[in-house]
Amino acid sequence: MPLDTEDRMDRLLQRLRSGGRASDTTTLYSEGVKTKLKQAKFSLETLRQLAPQGAQVQNTTAGPTPQGLLNTDELVGFYCDSFWDSLRSALDILGQLINELHSLGISERNVDIKGVDRKVKSTAPGSPLDKALDGLLNSSAFTQLEDYRHCSTHRRPPFILTWTVSSSVSGTAGYAYSANSRGTTLVARDLCINPWDLRPRVHTGQRPVVNYNEKLLKRIRGKIDTIVTHLP
Repeated sequence: MPLDTEDRMDRLLQRLRSGGRASDTTTLYSEGVKTKLKQAKFSLETLRQLAPQGAQVQNTTAGPTPQGLLNTDELVGFYCDSFWDSLRSALDILGQLINELHSLGISERNVDIKGVDRKVKSTAPGSPLDKALDGLLNSSAFTQLEDYRHCSTHRRPPFILTWTVSSSVSGTAGYAYSANSRGTTLVARDLCINPWDLRPRVHTGQRPVVNYNEKLLKRIRGKIDTIVTHLP
């Protein structure tokens, strides 16, 4: 069975400990990456529960917030924000780990994944780690994650289109069919293509909230996995 990112982090820690290179901070950073990925996964799974619901006021079984504080649309925005922030944070904490293991000398308060990439590029250009970091930072997944996260955190909530389609159900007259009087309602939510646009464009079905974020998580995890394989 292929290793997931958390397993790779655990194996990295085992290697560091067996080689006498593990410290309190390397453990904290490794666990921090895992924690942020778990938080992103939690947000994604909560979105999976919320996405099919209409915009009614949230009830106590739909999520962890007090009843009536946020409606479903607002909860979807909140958990999208939480997902993007946790996933982006995992990358900066990974940068802390790289900074320490490769003795880059960047102050902990100033570490971010882009600064780590610049430092690696200046000290070990063309190395496997340099190429792995480029693979992350030059990817469309990273660009899209940064766009949604930065817009949501520093500017405004990205636009999410919620559309509802209702249909009626009917059958042959004279039968006591229990569903005759019921209709069906389909609720779907799509992210805008460019969160920075004040006149957002949405292509229905192109970036559904859950499926899009799920793919984004998978792609970023793959980039992290590649980087971790090139750590000591």
